[in-house]
Amino acid sequence: MDREGAETHLRLLAEAAMRGSLTHTPEPWAPGASRMLVVGHALTAVGALDPVTAEEILTDFNLAVSVRKLHGEPDQGLGRAVTLARWLTQGRAVLHTESFEAGPPEDDAGQARPGRFVPVGLTVPFRAGAISGELCLMSFAQTGTGARFIAAWGVRTPALEPRLGRQHPGLIPFDLFTVTDDRGATYQLDHTPGGDLEWPDEITLRPAPPEDIRWLDIAPPYRQPARVDLRPSGSPGGPGGSGEAGDQAQVSETGLSPGEHLLVMLAERLLTGAPEFPRGGLLAARHAGPRRAMAAGFGDIIAALEAADVLSPLSPVPARLATLCASLDVDGHGIGVPPAHDMPEPWLSLLAHYQRRKPDPVQMRDGYAALAAPLPELDGLRLTLLGLEHTEGSSFVHALVQGQTPDPQPGPLDVDLNFPLSLWLRDSGGRWHLGCPDRWNRGGRESTVRLRLVPSLTRPADWVEVLAGGRSAEARARLPLRWRYPS
Repeated sequence: MDREGAETHLRLLAEAAMRGSLTHTPEPWAPGASRMLVVGHALTAVGALDPVTAEEILTDFNLAVSVRKLHGEPDQGLGRAVTLARWLTQGRAVLHTESFEAGPPEDDAGQARPGRFVPVGLTVPFRAGAISGELCLMSFAQTGTGARFIAAWGVRTPALEPRLGRQHPGLIPFDLFTVTDDRGATYQLDHTPGGDLEWPDEITLRPAPPEDIRWLDIAPPYRQPARVDLRPSGSPGGPGGSGEAGDQAQVSETGLSPGEHLLVMLAERLLTGAPEFPRGGLLAARHAGPRRAMAAGFGDIIAALEAADVLSPLSPVPARLATLCASLDVDGHGIGVPPAHDMPEPWLSLLAHYQRRKPDPVQMRDGYAALAAPLPELDGLRLTLLGLEHTEGSSFVHALVQGQTPDPQPGPLDVDLNFPLSLWLRDSGGRWHLGCPDRWNRGGRESTVRLRLVPSLTRPADWVEVLAGGRSAEARARLPLRWRYPS
């Protein structure tokens, strides 16, 4: 890694932008300022440039242009440079293995325990006055931070149509449910502290039960209890479902450089940002702007990464990124290498989806599949899949992330640098789906995340192949699915 080369590259960009700031332009910021924003973000993301140094360069640039620019309105774009500079000094998300600590935190070694993860797949009907519905328990997870269910639900009132989803969660009478274990101890169900009330898919069990209990009886108001078997899925009488993926997963090295890893994240962001419309025509043209803006700095980023020696000039990733842009009709990306002929199979699958002329004729019924599948640790993060849900035409994967994931900070790259993993699912029909982080419930070294699948499932898959990739390695596992449908 050439840190001096990274700093020199950004300073040269600043000098070029300074010269451009003295020319007349209709843009609200100096020409080249946006290039500095993108390149500065990329270089700090891969650890090639110290955030304090980036702050100094961007701030000096802002001050110099403010002095030299004698006419026109205050430069809003330069204010963005200062905003980014301040963010760079606060951000700690860097795409190299040292940025995530795999060991236990000093103040709570109990969090280092692997945890207990059980697929549930149980629909619990409930009624409380005029409110009725189903609580759909996908999985049970217990770690050093506590115990919780991952769930979906459907709510009915005289004014609401019944459907599986997350609307009107405040109507669920959690306080009227009773939970009892095999030893007679009782517990309460509640929203997870700090969770989003518009998305309470994580339901806390209070207090946390002993780790060796065999089952829990969950009794909704005025109904018989439903039993949740917590024995391991492989034990006699244990629950069915998908689990123990960590023992079945095949792990292989990826050997990506920090620069290649960042480009892969940008490519996947471009794939998830492509519109769900056929190529060509007015609809495609309407959505070309956001995609073009997303890819506008790719060439500058690649040049900066090569200058910092975190991306080899012989790397195949820039050529693949150029092919992806061409396939999505995105120009102006500035990538100087010719498109590649070899592309990753998951990328090709998503491109084939976008290039279809007709939508899928059949919409999948709302439902869910139980999962409790811990994956091997990748780059200091351990991912456990805790449920698969399809509702209102969208599909989601629920997961627990163990490892330090700081709160996300805004930046011009529009990628989640605090979650540097890829999650792909290939369904039993052969289609690949990319998981895009959609909602978080962060808790220090342990967080839950909902990932939206792009594209959504169109039929209930009998199994999925999971491909989780990081910078140093990737893990593959095949998980059988059993779908359940609320009434």
